[in-house]
Amino acid sequence: MPDILIVDDSISVRKALEITLRNHSISSASAVSAEHALEQLAQDPGAYDLLMIDVIMPDKSGVELCEQLRADPRYAALPVILMTGNVDDEVKAQAQQVGAEGLLKKPFRSEELIPLVQATLTGARAGRQRAAPPEEEGKLGKEALTALSDLLQTYEDHPRVRDVVMLDRQGQPLRQTGNVLPENIQMFARFFTNTAGVLGQQMLGEDIQDVTIRYGGHEMVIHNLPEHFVVVLMGEARPGLQA
Repeated sequence: MPDILIVDDSISVRKALEITLRNHSISSASAVSAEHALEQLAQDPGAYDLLMIDVIMPDKSGVELCEQLRADPRYAALPVILMTGNVDDEVKAQAQQVGAEGLLKKPFRSEELIPLVQATLTGARAGRQRAAPPEEEGKLGKEALTALSDLLQTYEDHPRVRDVVMLDRQGQPLRQTGNVLPENIQMFARFFTNTAGVLGQQMLGEDIQDVTIRYGGHEMVIHNLPEHFVVVLMGEARPGLQA
């Protein structure tokens, strides 16, 4: 079964991607337009782990296709990497608004393409593996909410914590304290935890779900949970409190 569906009206781009992916043991199939992609997806909604979609295509753009997929429950959680030759602020904002997991600039470089694809595929498969059977969803939901509540309470009481946000897998904030974090924080959280997962498998033989990023006197802690992301920003201890 192909791992990736490539959606691009350019045959040269499709072939270049297929060859590059195949050289890294990643299988793929292709579609020449948004409508062709939707037809292939409809045949088996769970067939692919990732879509790579060109932004500029006849009839329907990649941004419009991504937006349509996010509105369909069958494909709402299907990861998408948008591809374009012009990565400017407008395109970045559009990718963020439609919930794309990544934005790739053409022409591609293998050292940029493959880590992004591998990280996104790893995250997608890990999410499927962590999904509970339907009969256990209600029980898991209660247990997950309790665990999340305890985790959030721990952070909210910590003297160095500045901002905490809990997001669902689509990036919608469910609970927040402190400042409002950027709308695209979910995209970064997914990227960093997926990349850490790939490194963990290659170097340690196990998944890494939590990531800590230190910059100056600050830290960002990202928890990648089965149904949510929790993002925590930490700085100097608040006045009157000790770490």
